Amino acid sequence: MAKNPPDERLVYLALKNVFKGPDAQLRIPKKIRKLIQKQLENGHAELRALVAEHNINNVCNVAKALLQDSIFSSTLRAKIRFPEVFEVSPAQSAERVASEAEAARSDADAIRDAAEGLHGPRASVKVDELDSAHKGKRKALGIITGLNFSISKAFLPTYERLCSVIVPSVLASQYSAQTSGEDVLQTKGWDCPESVELNIWARIFCSNEDKFDAEKLDQLGKPFPEFLDSIAQLRHTAVHRVRVSANTVRQFMIEAEFLADILHDNICARTLSCLRREVQQVVDELGRNKDLLESRLTEKLQDIDTRRRELDSLERKAVEEILREDKEYQTLASMNLEQAINIPENAQDSTSTPEHETSSEADVDVECFKRADFGQSGEIV
Repeated sequence: MAKNPPDERLVYLALKNVFKGPDAQLRIPKKIRKLIQKQLENGHAELRALVAEHNINNVCNVAKALLQDSIFSSTLRAKIRFPEVFEVSPAQSAERVASEAEAARSDADAIRDAAEGLHGPRASVKVDELDSAHKGKRKALGIITGLNFSISKAFLPTYERLCSVIVPSVLASQYSAQTSGEDVLQTKGWDCPESVELNIWARIFCSNEDKFDAEKLDQLGKPFPEFLDSIAQLRHTAVHRVRVSANTVRQFMIEAEFLADILHDNICARTLSCLRREVQQVVDELGRNKDLLESRLTEKLQDIDTRRRELDSLERKAVEEILREDKEYQTLASMNLEQAINIPENAQDSTSTPEHETSSEADVDVECFKRADFGQSGEIV
């Protein structure tokens, strides 16, 4: 009997981590089947159960359809196709807000330590504290919802591009035309604007706030010195490779674009805008993937909790059964012991003869003995 094709959602969940990267671009049925068979050989339990129920041909056909629709390569498409898979509960949302707030505090502390020259052991402790604050379920959910990455691995190229774009010579030249930037370079003995660290430029800009367009400064949404402090933090984060959250990265991108706009550098602003959109796409993709992981983790934890309650019930019943059997055996043992104590008294009563029966029974025995041993003549037989 032919088996029905599996639900697309189940195939997506089972193969999401199989068809990723270059494999998400597969379209040839033979290669799709080969990759699925390889996962079966490696003991992919979820996939094996799916194939056992629907057969490998049906699973491969559904996987091919999902690949053709780019469901595996785009979490946005997957979310549109399977919105329920990416849903998070109100409790999870609240925990995410708390986790992101904690991540923001950790970012600020780590960046401040880096700026103060404490980017060695103490800065790394901040990250460890953030990770160690979550145990078991909270740790797993905290890692998922926090959207944390290692700058040196994931976003180092982005920071290098940020720093190279935000302080180009054209930007500094625009600033020099508006202020006395050239005088600053000459006074300090700097060869070019690029030789000045970004945090130093931030201090120079702050001391010349009156030379900037007041209308543009009003659009910042925060005091100009506070805005420039964020720009300086960007520098410290990049130089010291501070691990920060996705929200911090996103904020750095927005503020860098604002700075270029304040300095009337349209080319730099457009470049930063493109870079910000690229980063935003990556962060959004990561966020949706974390929504999926969080949803799946919650589902698995609920299943584990259900099984744990079942095991607790079995344990309770086993203990109750053992206690019942032990009580029954104790009762039986008490009865046996009581019988054993009463046996000697019963045996003594059965072997002893009552006093009033002794003489008559003795007389009968003597008469029987005489009749048996002597004849009528009195001779011994």
